[in-house]
Amino acid sequence: MLPRWHTHPRPQIPVTTEPENRPEDKDRDDDMDAPPSPEIPGSERAFVRLTFWQTVLSLVGVFIAIVALYAALSESEATRKQTAASVWPFVQLTVSDHLSANAAEFRISLTNAGVGPARMRSMRVLFDGQPLRDWHHAMALVGEEGTHRLGQSYVSRRVLIPGETIDMVSTTDRVLVEKFLHTLPQAGNSVTYCYCSIFDACWVVDSERDLQTPDPVDECPEFGDEAFGD
Repeated sequence: MLPRWHTHPRPQIPVTTEPENRPEDKDRDDDMDAPPSPEIPGSERAFVRLTFWQTVLSLVGVFIAIVALYAALSESEATRKQTAASVWPFVQLTVSDHLSANAAEFRISLTNAGVGPARMRSMRVLFDGQPLRDWHHAMALVGEEGTHRLGQSYVSRRVLIPGETIDMVSTTDRVLVEKFLHTLPQAGNSVTYCYCSIFDACWVVDSERDLQTPDPVDECPEFGDEAFGD
């Protein structure tokens, strides 16, 4: 009889495995190794919030101030234009004539058709291309000096109120009327004058150009030796 062998279980040898290096584990380890961030106290957080809103309110205040300034300047400009328009002068040159078997009349007039006073500053009258000193000078140029009746009014440095009309020259003498009617339409005859408002806005009018569209100027020309002396 054979002897019985006893079998004993073989001891289990523990097997160790290396852990896998996963990225999330590395990040977690780095977070654990990093020093903890300091916590901002509640009072400091409140101060930061307060400073932020103060900045926002300051910017809003600056924006409102800019808008208010723009509105004020726009209103001021509109008021200035409205005020200037309320005293705007407009001086018109008119030539009137009448010649018939029984009557004769000739006149050159200035009328302020604007809404404000017009300060007449300077004038130049050319007759046959020559500057006139006065209307008697014109009579001499047509060969009728001192022999006929002629009315004239002072214009330069005069103020015309709204609606006022002034006759620069007028006559009912038939001979003079005929002379003026024959001579004035010729080339080289013109009247140029300048006037200003009470706010020193000035305009120049030239009869050789558009009488209904005065040219604005910074100041009136003096015309020198060619200035008309009434």
